[in-house]
Amino acid sequence: MNVVWVNRFGPNMASYRYRAETPANEVKKHGINASINNGEADVVIYSKPWGEDLEKAKKAKSEGCKVIVDFCDDHFQRDPTYKEFADLADGIVCPTPIMRARIYDYVKKDSVVIPDPYEMDECEPHADGDNYLWFGHMGNLKDILDVVQYLGDRKLRVVSGPQQIPSVIPWSPENLRDTMKVSNICLFPTKPGSEYKSPNRLINAFRAGLFPVCMTHPAYLEFKHFCWVGNLPTGLKWEKSFKKDLNDLVKAGQDYIRERYSPETIGKKWAEYLEAA
Repeated sequence: MNVVWVNRFGPNMASYRYRAETPANEVKKHGINASINNGEADVVIYSKPWGEDLEKAKKAKSEGCKVIVDFCDDHFQRDPTYKEFADLADGIVCPTPIMRARIYDYVKKDSVVIPDPYEMDECEPHADGDNYLWFGHMGNLKDILDVVQYLGDRKLRVVSGPQQIPSVIPWSPENLRDTMKVSNICLFPTKPGSEYKSPNRLINAFRAGLFPVCMTHPAYLEFKHFCWVGNLPTGLKWEKSFKKDLNDLVKAGQDYIRERYSPETIGKKWAEYLEAA
């Protein structure tokens, strides 16, 4: 089987790494020929579909290719090509159950949930300190600005991009890893409308040895026994009072995540899905 993932956003984008690059690399271990953005294809997977590829998808299907669409974002209401991609698709994949439900509401087609894999190396827990971190796309900077008032004299580092912003560490894999090494607590504020999103940032924070303090979010509830999920100001008070317990909680979270969200496990899910397609 020849499979081509199509993702136009490049390796600086999480969707490229989690929804194209890692799956493509991993399914090769299961005897599937996989490439990204070029090559012969029996199956074409449009990962985070781009409207300009819709006509190419129609042409591929007319030539006998199976077309699979992987929706990792809910852009259905602002991008009409999302519904056209879904209507065209022979199969639909998404990263969370909430996204699966949204897709069904929009197009009345079922989809298969395949989570994002982790990408961080597992590090020794080091959550018993007062250095705080938020990282994410610059479009979500307001999420952390809304909670700065609760931090008091805590030191907060922010890693974001793609554009450079004064006093913000520019996002890159190297900068994020380096910043995680000198941070202890990772903050995960949320906003209404983001309920469909993946827990990949939280999972990577655990892997890097940090304790997550999260606002309530459907994707975070799975990890509630290992981190704070709830009111964020209360979480900041709680973690400060229970510093001695945080490393043990992070270690338990790492144990839970290690196999469930590994690239190998997620790659096997993709291979099984493709072999059945």
